[in-house]
Amino acid sequence: MKIGVIDVGGGMRGVYAAGVFDYCLDHDIDFDCAIGVSAGGANVLSYTAKQKKRNYEFYCEYSFRKEYMGIENFLKNRNFVNLDYIYSTLSNSDGENPLDYKTLS
Repeated sequence: MKIGVIDVGGGMRGVYAAGVFDYCLDHDIDFDCAIGVSAGGANVLSYTAKQKKRNYEFYCEYSFRKEYMGIENFLKNRNFVNLDYIYSTLSNSDGENPLDYKTLS
């Protein structure tokens, strides 16, 4: 039997699923298939890369930075959350909290 998981995201509510994925990493729970939508995609990627607490930092630490989200972002980019900051500046190989692409491949 194969086991899969789907994380539907939901913006900042994704912190709950991030905790579930960290639990799975702690207890060596693996899935044959993992699908994520929006914030759920970020959660699934960090889980698949075996980077425990990575998403927790994005939700609970980085989210207080003005570069991450805020009215200034909305006025400048028409988006309250700066996805370029999250998925490029912080996550690139030279970023502050890079995604472990080597483990993903």
